[in-house]
Amino acid sequence: KNEDGISILFYLQKIYPDEWKNFLERIGVDPDNEEEVKGCMDDILIWASYRGQTLARTVRGMMYYRRALEVQCYEDMKSEQADLGGDESARSKAIADVKFTYVVACQLYGMHKASKDSRERGLYENILNLMLTYPALRIAYIDEKEVPLPNGKMEKHYYSVLVKGDDEEIYRVKLPGKPTEVGEGKPNNQNHAIIFTRGEALQAIDMNQVNDLYFLVLSLVYQYILHFVLSRITILKNHLK
Repeated sequence: KNEDGISILFYLQKIYPDEWKNFLERIGVDPDNEEEVKGCMDDILIWASYRGQTLARTVRGMMYYRRALEVQCYEDMKSEQADLGGDESARSKAIADVKFTYVVACQLYGMHKASKDSRERGLYENILNLMLTYPALRIAYIDEKEVPLPNGKMEKHYYSVLVKGDDEEIYRVKLPGKPTEVGEGKPNNQNHAIIFTRGEALQAIDMNQVNDLYFLVLSLVYQYILHFVLSRITILKNHLK
C-alpha cells in the first residue's frame, strides 16, 4: 500500500472493473466473499501482473515470438504434405527452440535467491515459476562468491550465470570484476548476458518499455532487414600484431 493506504490490487480493480469481474467469474469466485478471494491470491497475482509494467507481462509477450515460430513451422510441415507419422507438433516445438532463445538479464536474482527476507524470497520464487511456465526462458544474473586466498583473507569473485527450469545452472563464466561498477548499471547488466545468446539477430527490450517505443522497434527491425539482411554486409576483422 502507498501512504494513502491504497493497494495496487485495489487500484487495478477500479481501473479494470469489467476485467476484474470477468476474471472472478472465470475462476468461480464470489466477489463478495473475501475469504474465497484471499484463497485465490496466486491467480490474482498473475491477473494483476499482466496489467502492469512487470516481468511476467514482458515474458508472456516475448514468448509469443516462440509460439508464432512453432505454429509457422507446423503449418509449413502440413503444407509440404510430408509424412512424419503424426510427429509434426513435436518437431515444430524442437525447431522453435533452436530458432528462438529468450534471456532475461536479472541483476538481483542471485541476491533474492540467497536472501532470508520473505519478500525477496517471494520475488525469487515468482521468477522460478516463470521459468517453469516457459521452458524456453533463461535467466542470466551476476553471482558473487567469497573465495579464500592463500594468505587467509577472503576475496569476492563475480560470475555471469545462466539458469533455466527449476534453477538448473547451464553456464558459469568468471568475470574480472563487478560489471555494474563501471558505467551505468542497467546496460552493463544487459551486456554480461549477451554471451549467452546465439543467432544472427539479437533484439533487446526494456521490461517497462512504453507503448510508443514498440513502433520505434518495428522501424528498427525493418532497417535491420533492409541494411543487414538484404544487402548481405560482411564484417571484416583486422588482426593487430
